[in-house]
Amino acid sequence: MSRFIVSILALLMLTGIAAAENLSPRAFTDAFAAAATAAMPSAKVTIAGDLHLETRSAGGETITTDLRNAYERYLGDPAHPEAVIKGYVGVLIDTVSVDAKASPDRTRIVPVLKSTRWVEAVQQQRQGAPAAQLLMERLNSELTIVYAEDLPTSVRYLMMRDDVGDRSRLLDLALANLHRLLKDIKLRPAADGIFLMDGGDGYNASLLLAADIWSSGEIKVDGDIVVAVPTKDALLLTGSHNQTGVARLRAVAAGLARGPYGLTPVLFAYRGGKFVKLDEQ
Repeated sequence: MSRFIVSILALLMLTGIAAAENLSPRAFTDAFAAAATAAMPSAKVTIAGDLHLETRSAGGETITTDLRNAYERYLGDPAHPEAVIKGYVGVLIDTVSVDAKASPDRTRIVPVLKSTRWVEAVQQQRQGAPAAQLLMERLNSELTIVYAEDLPTSVRYLMMRDDVGDRSRLLDLALANLHRLLKDIKLRPAADGIFLMDGGDGYNASLLLAADIWSSGEIKVDGDIVVAVPTKDALLLTGSHNQTGVARLRAVAAGLARGPYGLTPVLFAYRGGKFVKLDEQ
């Protein structure tokens, strides 16, 4: 079971989290920049502002890094900043080292759910470079499917310029890859009739796209299936007739959506073979 799933279970059980004295955003940025510079001596790492870095690779490509997610993750475990920084420096190394012109490994392409607001912000930054726009498709007003190449320690988001083959079949390909990567999907019970779907590899929210899971009839809840995908690592569900469970799910989703990798606090109900906003039914 992943540490993130354990933390959600703890939240559902109303376990408290101890407060700690924290690094300021600037101090965290300085520490991150120093670690990144030490790990990538051939690159030039520049602090562009609090929680904002620019890294120029040896090949001349400039990568902009927003450290807000890393900082939020650190705030969740302030006693171990080195662990958080090490993990995110690894992500930056992968990003810098990947040849932007190389074709992605099609056996490693996966669908990643992102908030539509996040996608729009990224696309806005890249208006002048259509080929560098994200390769994505809208799921609904809250969520967008972004395609990525699963790398050993991170993911590389794919761009319109990337050669992925037949794009009309890209989602099918990505879902098949996802099923292969997530070999042991489990439903874990929590409080008040809530369950957590855990694939154990950081793509739990993407399982919302796996139609065979939801249409199988194997998920037994009181009423229609109601789900929350408040972060990329979390997919929680209960039944529409379980009022206590729905209320708890709504509260937990609202809290998690404000944290690292937040997606949306909105709940969705599975009806007619698709997910619709619970509050718009």
